[in-house]
Order: sequence, then C-alpha cells, then structure tokens
Amino acid sequence: MSKSGSFGVNYTKVFTTADEGLPAVAGDVGSAKVGDFVFVQANGAIAQYAFVTISDVGQAAEAAGDTGVSQIGVAQVAAADDEYLWVWIGGAQSGGTGSGIKGKIAASYVALADLHTTGTPGEADDTAAAGVKIVGCVAVANTTGAAAVELKAVGHLATT
Repeated sequence: MSKSGSFGVNYTKVFTTADEGLPAVAGDVGSAKVGDFVFVQANGAIAQYAFVTISDVGQAAEAAGDTGVSQIGVAQVAAADDEYLWVWIGGAQSGGTGSGIKGKIAASYVALADLHTTGTPGEADDTAAAGVKIVGCVAVANTTGAAAVELKAVGHLATT
C-alpha cells in the first residue's frame, strides 16, 4: 500500500500547551507521503533540520556525539524547550530528491555516504570520529556548510 497524503501529521507546525489541543500524544507515530513521523516534546531548543534523539517517553533533544543506541529523527521546524512537533523518522523509501525532507549536514560530507552523529548538536557527517552511525539514512547531495540537505531513508532511523 502506498502513501498518498498526510495521515494527521503536520510536520511544518510547532504546537504549545497553550494551543487549543495537541494533535497527538508524545510518542505517537504518524505517516505522510514523505515518510513516518513521531510526535515529540522538545527537551531543550531544537533547530530546524536538526538530528534529534527520541526518548522512550517522547522527549527529543539535538543529537550530539556518541548517543548510544537510540531512535533518531530529524526536526523539520525549529522548536523551543517544551514545545511539541512531529519529527521525521524515515520509513521505507521515504524522503529523497524533491521531497523537501532535510537535515543539517557538515560541510565535509560526501554525498550518499553513511551518516554519523557529530560533536556539533543536531548535525550529521560522514566521519565516525565523534559519534555513532545513523542507520537507514543518507544525504542525497554535497553541502557547503551546516546547511539543509535533502535526506533519503530506506527504513526507520536509529543509531548503532
């Protein structure tokens, strides 16, 4: 079965507790044409396109260094501490060129190489020096700085 639209996910919006009502509970999973998403509460400020770790209780924080084995997502909007958002977690054949799903990638990254967390919060690169491998995801182009680069996934994102 293919995805043909959004299934309750608005990954371009940030939600606050002052909102009329949250669309989901932290930790809920939703789908859209571009992939799967987890609804999370920001545990600290999160920059747009930052790679984040997701806790078992739906808290997300910018990934930095050796995160150990964890669920990884990518924020498509910036969020302040305690705000809520949907973060992209990949999925079978999700993202890709023209999808608009982007991540913060180091300037030295080589297109289509393995991604790793880095010492810079929220940023990924192809060197394992300061981090751990992000499974199931590649950036589809080179970059000229910690810019937003389109991502493609073949499964759900995680670290090893």
